[in-house]
Amino acid sequence: MGIFQKKLTSNTIYRSQKETREQGLFLKRMGTLLLEGFSLKEALRFLLTITDSKQVKWVKVIEQNVNTGNSLFQGLRDVGFSDLICTQIYLSTIHGKFSETIFKAGEQMIESAKRKKKIQSIIQYPIMLLIFIVIMLFSMRYILLPHIKRIASPEEASLGAGTRLIVGIVETAPYWMLGTVLLMTVTFFVLSIITKKKSAIEKLKFYSKNRLIRSYLQLYWTRFFTLEWSQLLKTNCTLIQIVHLMQEDKSSVLFREVGRLIEHKMRKGYSFKEAISSLDFLKPEVEEIIMHGELTGRMGIELMLYSSDCEAELNQKIESMMERIQPIVFIFVALMIIAIYAALLLPTFSIMEGL
Repeated sequence: MGIFQKKLTSNTIYRSQKETREQGLFLKRMGTLLLEGFSLKEALRFLLTITDSKQVKWVKVIEQNVNTGNSLFQGLRDVGFSDLICTQIYLSTIHGKFSETIFKAGEQMIESAKRKKKIQSIIQYPIMLLIFIVIMLFSMRYILLPHIKRIASPEEASLGAGTRLIVGIVETAPYWMLGTVLLMTVTFFVLSIITKKKSAIEKLKFYSKNRLIRSYLQLYWTRFFTLEWSQLLKTNCTLIQIVHLMQEDKSSVLFREVGRLIEHKMRKGYSFKEAISSLDFLKPEVEEIIMHGELTGRMGIELMLYSSDCEAELNQKIESMMERIQPIVFIFVALMIIAIYAALLLPTFSIMEGL
């Protein structure tokens, strides 16, 4: 069983669209059964009859965890669900919205899978075209270009400036393509080394410095934290109790680190609002909402509403980004096709004119 769990929990950071959708459907079905009045064990037994062989393995591992006294979130973690999802389900056992949280988590994962599929469909064609262009450039460099050089030297006046430029690009193509690959590889390894020893909070702060993704990160994590805080506040938990719950071993690494940071600052005399001010991956408006909620006594409801607003804004920004990317991709495809034709035909025409 240990070996099986090790296989399942590997590579849980970079999930494919298919795996995200499978996990989302699994949680949504379980949530639906629980909302209909099934007990957890009854829901798991029913899922055994309607799921495929892969999910049957999930159910058996989860059942074993539940039967030995562990919670559902521990079983989900063992079969490869993310710490974020497991933390949400763990907190739901405290604030009481267990079934609703499982159902909503499943829906969120299904929506995430849809977005991943849409992004894949946008970039899939350009990537295939890019591979085709690389093959064409290498073919032209080692097959077509030697024939052209036999007929006319690239320095000859009979070849136009545009033709000589294209011949030069084709001749140096292997070098600048290899250089691009090496640069991307080095950049990836440098980023990995820089972030490897950083804590979860430091990593998010590092990525939040990038203006291209900063707003997306802020919306995503603000939605997550405000939702979980609001759920706990609505069960009459105090802010101090919430901070202690965040530091439980059952929470995700980021949740624990944020909890420890807030407690450390509150012990120094800072308020909860002031303690989260250094978290760059949260929107600044969260501080104002917390301050207003403390005055009105309705912080839980206000954070819940703000969480919904952040989720809607995040979805809208992602849709808008994909709408902007699509025309750029098609323009890129068109330019690449024109470039290939030019690279093939211009040298030939120039040589024929010079004969």
